[in-house]
Amino acid sequence: MWVKIPVSAVKWGLIALCAVAALSYLCFAPDSLKPWSSNPTVPAMEAAQPKPVVTIERVYIPGPERVQVIEKIKYIEKMPGVLTPSTASDNASHVIASAEIPPYMGKTIATAILEQKDGVGVGRIETKQLPMPFFAIQKEFGVRVGIGTGGLLLGELYARPVRIGPISVEVRGYGKRDDRSGADFGAAALLDYRF
Repeated sequence: MWVKIPVSAVKWGLIALCAVAALSYLCFAPDSLKPWSSNPTVPAMEAAQPKPVVTIERVYIPGPERVQVIEKIKYIEKMPGVLTPSTASDNASHVIASAEIPPYMGKTIATAILEQKDGVGVGRIETKQLPMPFFAIQKEFGVRVGIGTGGLLLGELYARPVRIGPISVEVRGYGKRDDRSGADFGAAALLDYRF
């Protein structure tokens, strides 16, 4: 059985969805994505030191005779915007290794290694994807709004608040109008398993 909802109610519902989306963006978007932010956007940044489980002491070791580096000018040509402006302009800074880390929902730890081979120091990077915790609180939410043929209007709010093992819990609320005769509203809770 279809319930006829006036067109004005659908319009106000879509306006409310847009208002909720705008308020959510204003509250939760990082400063770099806000167009009015006065914070300068830097294409690259220095990575923060990883949080150690225990304090790890740094020690000095005898150095190699020479260190093999990647020529910074050629590196900047091949990989523009990767280095911070201060590192790119500093002649005392050298690139000894580079790696691209694939996307991963958990944490990936990258470790720079300097090896000695026949008196030459050679840099490389090792990465390790840490296992994801069984239970994780996720902060993922969004809004989708669309227009289709034949007068179709569709609006949706969704959130993925928690992940338990390989299953993500997803909550959705939607509003849909197929034609001018009425609209349909509803909600759903979904379990998402990706493989």
